[in-house]
Amino acid sequence: MKEKEAKKLELNTKILEDFEQIMATKLDEVEELKITQLDKTSRLLNIISLCANVKTLILEGDQRLNADQILANIFKPEKLENLIFNNVKVPKKDALKRYPNLKMLSLNDIRFCDVKGFLESIVAPEKIEIMHISNSDMLNQSSVVLERFANMKYLNLNRVKNFKLDALDFLKENRQLLKINIIEGKIPVTQINDLLECSCQKNIKAEILGAPKKWKINAKMEINDKNKTVLNLPIENLEEVYTKMNLSYVDTLNLLVNEVETDVHSIQVLKKLNTQIHVIVKDFACLNAESAKKIKNMLKLDEIEFTNKRNIDIISYIEIRLEMEKIVKQAEQYETQAQQFLAVYKILGQTFEIDEKENLDIKAKKCNTVQLCEFLQNCLKCLKIQSNPITGENLETEKKHTWNQVKIEGKWYNVDLALDRENIQKNKTEYCLICDQKFFENHTPKAGKNHYCEQDFNPKLVKVFFKTGLFKENLMASYLEILAQKIRTLFHFNKKQEVLAFPESESGRKHQN
Repeated sequence: MKEKEAKKLELNTKILEDFEQIMATKLDEVEELKITQLDKTSRLLNIISLCANVKTLILEGDQRLNADQILANIFKPEKLENLIFNNVKVPKKDALKRYPNLKMLSLNDIRFCDVKGFLESIVAPEKIEIMHISNSDMLNQSSVVLERFANMKYLNLNRVKNFKLDALDFLKENRQLLKINIIEGKIPVTQINDLLECSCQKNIKAEILGAPKKWKINAKMEINDKNKTVLNLPIENLEEVYTKMNLSYVDTLNLLVNEVETDVHSIQVLKKLNTQIHVIVKDFACLNAESAKKIKNMLKLDEIEFTNKRNIDIISYIEIRLEMEKIVKQAEQYETQAQQFLAVYKILGQTFEIDEKENLDIKAKKCNTVQLCEFLQNCLKCLKIQSNPITGENLETEKKHTWNQVKIEGKWYNVDLALDRENIQKNKTEYCLICDQKFFENHTPKAGKNHYCEQDFNPKLVKVFFKTGLFKENLMASYLEILAQKIRTLFHFNKKQEVLAFPESESGRKHQN
């Protein structure tokens, strides 16, 4: 052993190959002892007992490593300050009775162990300054087990599983605390204030839980190293969180709008806060124009943000959403998904012009191909019809191109509204609800989201719909139905006119006189 390495020693069965040499080293100078294996004989235990100045003990390996036996053979337990367990079975309660001066505890990758019992067996919990628990299973224990360690300076809970952080008030009362680190924790909303009121440095990424009967509320909180707090809060959970959490501690509040039906009245409570507020929308289908207007007026917002990090002026958002609502309202007159899709497809094809150099101009009804695909997708989402934009290449132009796939009645189909627009003007289609075999003759998608489309949707229905607006297979029957409808309308009109033109009866004239 080299002199400069004398203060650290790692013990395993391999080191026993030169037992005489290890016994000749200055074992009493070892301050950090790492043990990864034990031999079946007692030779490694003999070496452990000769390390009389150990301050840091690291046990690393697997569940078979006998921590109790190792701790029983430390010669001067009062010198041990740091105890680290990595992927081993924690010792029994009695094993720690001889260790009165522990300052640091570290539990990493601990499974199927009585961690609660281990923590309760610490002789002098008031001396623990550092508590580190990482990737370990706490078996649904409460954070009450940490209250004994009232003088901690550093608390690190990193990806701890099945640990209820439901008692954190002791942290607020700890004047020694310098830093709290909680990564992937789950904290009840009733405990958040205690955590935020701690004056120490915090680094936290955690989910916020609601009341016990409905723990999950999908809110997430992040506090960075500069103690800046960001709260990602679904708008439907705002009222519950606001009544239990002091939002004045929050520097940035991201209100998440993920549902079609959104009650925005509760956001009035946010007017009193100086918090920076952002409204983040999953897509256009999640926030209607009326709700967007209310949010704009209540919070004086200039922009709406999307989950894909894109921003849009809120006035433009409202204009686009109003146009979508007109189209969706017309499509909702039809009953089936196929009818509703074809209605939207036809309206957009007749209404919008494509200009690849222009951005979306909702008033002029101009947009580029990508925006047209997005507009189609969002209209369909309002109708609860699944759709994905697909990026690839138009083989005829050899240029990058975008189209859509739509899921109708459980099956996926290809559609290209941009290329079909001129066809729709002539009441027909060429790229509407067709299979891969036909579609890939002049389209090549990139690998990824593209779903397999086995066959065309009923081409007769599509043809008749674009010719007549009726959802039938027989074109002649559709024309006859349209003609019959016109006759019925004319008949009712003429009948109404005749009723209005009837001369007054004799009794009516007498009554007037």
